[in-house]
Amino acid sequence: MKILVTGGAGYLGSVLIPKLLTRGHSVRIVDIGYFGLGHLAPMRSSLELIREDLRRVVADEEYRSKLLEGVDCIIHLAAISNDPSAELNPELTEEVNFETTVSLAKAARERDIRFVFSSSCSVYGDAEGELTEESGLNPLTVYAVSKVQSEEALTSLTTSGWRPVILRNGTLFGYSPRMRFDLVVNIFALYSTLRNEIKVFGDGMQWRPFLSVQDCARAFVFFAEKRNLQHSFYNISHENLRVVDVADIFAGLNANVKVVKVPTQDPDRRNYRVSAQRMLNEGFRPRTGVGEGAEGIAEAIVSGAIADPESVFYRNAKWLKDLSTVGSMDHRQLVTLLESFSVLGRGAAV
Repeated sequence: MKILVTGGAGYLGSVLIPKLLTRGHSVRIVDIGYFGLGHLAPMRSSLELIREDLRRVVADEEYRSKLLEGVDCIIHLAAISNDPSAELNPELTEEVNFETTVSLAKAARERDIRFVFSSSCSVYGDAEGELTEESGLNPLTVYAVSKVQSEEALTSLTTSGWRPVILRNGTLFGYSPRMRFDLVVNIFALYSTLRNEIKVFGDGMQWRPFLSVQDCARAFVFFAEKRNLQHSFYNISHENLRVVDVADIFAGLNANVKVVKVPTQDPDRRNYRVSAQRMLNEGFRPRTGVGEGAEGIAEAIVSGAIADPESVFYRNAKWLKDLSTVGSMDHRQLVTLLESFSVLGRGAAV
C-alpha cells in the first residue's frame, strides 16, 4: 500500500515508519517539523517527506488532492500531543487535532482511502472499573476533548462502504528516535537514572493503561493492513498500573532510587483502567511490559544513546512554549536553523 502518515516525524511516527517500510509499504510523511526532522535523515531515500503545516488541508483543495494522490491508506497521527501542550493554545489544538481530522477524513471517504485514526484512552477521563470501548466518555482536558470531538465526527462520516478505524492508545513509553521525556514511564526513567530519585505528585493512586511505543506502532501496522475488522473502536493497551506501581518498578530496578511523594493542591484527576479484550480478539497482542520497557529506557540513557536527555527538545509543552516566544521567525525556519547545530543536526532524538 501507499500510506500517508501525518505527524510521521513524532514520537510514535518515528517508530512506525521503519515498520511500514520493512513490510514493503510506500510511505509519504507530512509533518511540520516542530521537533526536528534530522532523525529521519537515514530513511529519507526510502520515503517521501513533506514538511508542511497539516492545517493547510482544510482550506487548500489543490494541496489536499496532491497530498492524497495515489494514497491507499491514511494513518493520522498528527496532533498537538499531550495535555500540557494542548492547554497552551486551545484554538490551535482544535484546528490541528479536530479540524484537520475532519477534512482529511472527508477527503479519504470521497476517494475510498482507508483511514486509521490515533485517539487516546484519555477520552475516558475519570471512571471506575475496567472500561470497554462501549463505556461512557469523560474528557477532562482540552486534548481529550479534541479526541472525543474527532471520534464523533468520524462516526458521523461512517457509511456502509467506508468505515474509519479508531485506536484509543494507552499511555506510551519507550525509546523512540524522536524521544519524549514528558510521559510518566519515560520521566521516571530519566530521573531515576540521572538523580536516583523519582517524584510522585499527589498519592500516585491514579490508574493508567500503559503501552510501549513499539507495540503501539505494531498495532497501527496491524490495523492498517487487516481487513474485515469487527469494530471501529479499539482500546490499544498492554497493562493497567497505578503511578505508584510504576515508581516501584524503577525502585526495584535500581536499589539507589528513592521514591518521594510530593503533596499538591492540584491533583491529577485522570484515573482510568481499560479492557483491551476487543483488540486481543482481533488478533493483536502487545509484547513489552512496563518493567522491560523501563529497563530499556534507563539503559539508553546510561549508554548515551539519548543525547542530552534533559534537553527541552524532549518535552513537548516546554519546547512549544519556547517556540511561541522566539519572535517573528517562522517555527519551521527556527527548527531548520537548529537542525544545523548540535543534537538536531546529528539526527539524535528530538
